[in-house]
Amino acid sequence: MKSNKTIVLECYRKIIRDLDLSVIDQYIHDDYIQHSPSVKNGKAGIVEMLMFLKTLPKPTVQQVSPIIRLIAEGDYVAIHLNVAFMGKHIVVIDMYRLQNGKLAEHWDASEGQTITNEGLITMTNGSSVIEDSADAEANKNLITGFYEEVLKPKNLKYIDKWLTPGFIEHDMKKGILVCNNQIKKIHKMIAEGNFVLTHSEYMEGETAFANFDLFKLEDDKIAEHWSVSQQVPSTMAHGNGMF
Repeated sequence: MKSNKTIVLECYRKIIRDLDLSVIDQYIHDDYIQHSPSVKNGKAGIVEMLMFLKTLPKPTVQQVSPIIRLIAEGDYVAIHLNVAFMGKHIVVIDMYRLQNGKLAEHWDASEGQTITNEGLITMTNGSSVIEDSADAEANKNLITGFYEEVLKPKNLKYIDKWLTPGFIEHDMKKGILVCNNQIKKIHKMIAEGNFVLTHSEYMEGETAFANFDLFKLEDDKIAEHWSVSQQVPSTMAHGNGMF
């Protein structure tokens, strides 16, 4: 029996990379729910998106895999990607809920990444090795505590309690040490080994954002942090919302 990770990876290769519409029924649930704001709901929305992608020029050089990290818990699989698209680099986090071996629901957020010299900190580089021996449930509890004591009240007083001395921040614009956003709600949290992903909603003034925070833990503290956020538009291609 295929794992959910394997199913999602096959779906990426065949549907997203190869634009093979013939396997839509094999991988996409009949009642597929779309939360990406610019893509219509259901299988029809995916087909429409793929038909548009087919009209774009094909890359002139071989593309490396955009997949940087992949974590899964239960019915959920999340993918951290660095996508080369139309001359730009876009950082994406996709999260899927699977049902009966098919993709049944999708959330995402994306934002542009400034290209830097190799070796410098970027929005996607850093560790990607999952330590299977780590206690994922304990790590979820740790991140919950971090949100409650530091992020929600925007209180940096106890920050050293939560971060390793060598903590690496990959979000140079709005990293967790800034704490200038008002978190409204954590909608989902999944963990595998030493990685924890949260899907949250936050406000910048009157503007709502969908946000994914990805944490790598080490010695019961946060060692690395990546994030991707996207403004929630007033008009979407469906009525499902981004959460």
